[in-house]
Amino acid sequence: MTQKPNKLERLKSELPPAQFAPFLETLDWENVNERERFYLKSFGIYNIKMRPDVYMLRLRIDGGQIGLPELEVIAALAQEHELNVIITARAQIELHGIAPGEVYAVYTALHRGGITTHQTLTDNFRAITTDPYDGAAADSRIDTQPLVAQIRERILDRPEWMGTIPRKFNTAIIGRITPLVNPWANDLLFALAQRDGAWGFNVYLGGKNSEVARPVDIFILPEAVPDLFMAVAGVFREHGLRGSRAKIRFFHLIESVGMAQVRDWIEAAMGQELSQNGELQMARAVPTGATLLGDGRYGEMVATRYGDVTADELLAVISRAHREHLEIHLGTDQNFHLIGVSHPPAPVTQTQIIACAGVRHCPLALWDIKHDVPALPLDRFSRHGITVGFSGCLKGCGRHYHSDIGLFGLRTNLYGETERAVRVYLGAIQSPDAAPGRMIYYSVPERKMEALLSVILDEYEHSGLPDFESYARHIRHYSTEWLQLWYLLHLNGQLTEEIQAGFLDGRDEKALVAETTEKLGTDPGEGYADAIRSLSHRVWDQTAG
Repeated sequence: MTQKPNKLERLKSELPPAQFAPFLETLDWENVNERERFYLKSFGIYNIKMRPDVYMLRLRIDGGQIGLPELEVIAALAQEHELNVIITARAQIELHGIAPGEVYAVYTALHRGGITTHQTLTDNFRAITTDPYDGAAADSRIDTQPLVAQIRERILDRPEWMGTIPRKFNTAIIGRITPLVNPWANDLLFALAQRDGAWGFNVYLGGKNSEVARPVDIFILPEAVPDLFMAVAGVFREHGLRGSRAKIRFFHLIESVGMAQVRDWIEAAMGQELSQNGELQMARAVPTGATLLGDGRYGEMVATRYGDVTADELLAVISRAHREHLEIHLGTDQNFHLIGVSHPPAPVTQTQIIACAGVRHCPLALWDIKHDVPALPLDRFSRHGITVGFSGCLKGCGRHYHSDIGLFGLRTNLYGETERAVRVYLGAIQSPDAAPGRMIYYSVPERKMEALLSVILDEYEHSGLPDFESYARHIRHYSTEWLQLWYLLHLNGQLTEEIQAGFLDGRDEKALVAETTEKLGTDPGEGYADAIRSLSHRVWDQTAG
């Protein structure tokens, strides 16, 4: 397929990103242009035209593992330069609020302290994620950290891989049976599996913010992971699309040529025929804040404010780790995880909420997401182990597509004067048949958000199902349009117990529609669009009672 290269591909041809390194020392940080902004991203330095007077640095922490001396360097720099520290949904650390005149000093201080920021933004293989207890938990079957280290060695600071691939590329390697994370949004996922009695990984490709990774029908043993990663890397660099920036993730290559062709390319790069899928061995975890380790000790989750951490809080965690001889791992749940606690930690209330940086730190966001999270029904979410992803823009850094309930903050004038609103997603599913959540409502006024979430939670509680993912599977056979109408009928107080029982019993949609029409005396019509529109205005208009 012939494509006209996008403007960033032209920049890569003019000057490969690795060759921009000598310019960092002499750059006019007060007046960077768009070309320079592009190159800076390969060095983990982020600045945007809408906010030119402030910078962000993203630190590369592969596998979520970082030493205490390195964390002390980060805390000291945050104090010295009055920076905001954020743990991201990929278990990275970002330093926000850096003044132009301090960027290079912070950058060089980090690297002197053994912390790299390279290849954490733009068209790079981002830091590899794992479960924070891989290799340590009692249900770990493969220690993924040596594999992570080998891949890192092959790509980090290698000019041929620095900013040269078509688009960003995320990778996860999961070596335990009940990971605390939902890893299915990655471009490449090595998922714990078993074949012929041997532990290894099934390979999945093509995940992104709105899609889950799909099976390639490949099983590999642990020692083959670095080579297979490099085979996929080569396929992406050679065959990846380089046209419109909106359609060049690995997902789009699969859509263009088919998974069978991608598999053939991988086998050719590996120089061997590869085994077909083994039996997937991953199940969703029920986090309690305490994880039994293989040596009889424990892992303990130390909650943050949805990734927001002060320097003093970071120093307190470091101090405890020194005092008790613990390791600190970062989780994609945006929390700290302490490895090696001698006594069982007390159970904690874990909200399992992933929140993007929000408008304080990101000009693309429309809400101050981390500040606005407490407006949610946190107690009920925690009681049922429900995961929530809350994003402030379409980039989806809050993982709203890959949570039990996903929220995307926006503004709307659909129901009167312009006001804050949320887009609502429901029912992401993890293994064995992973699927992203469905967008149920395009725009719900913030003032009605709690009422809608309460109705959804009521439905789940009345279902008697053991967890929210089981509820999501239960309602998968209903169309999105019917679910939209169903919850609106709930909000408007129009559902009888008899009708509701049919829904919870999984009655066929056509039969349920017919029964609802008969009981309520209203016909939603073909596709339900008119009924949804009318009822949403009745429930959500600013003038509605």
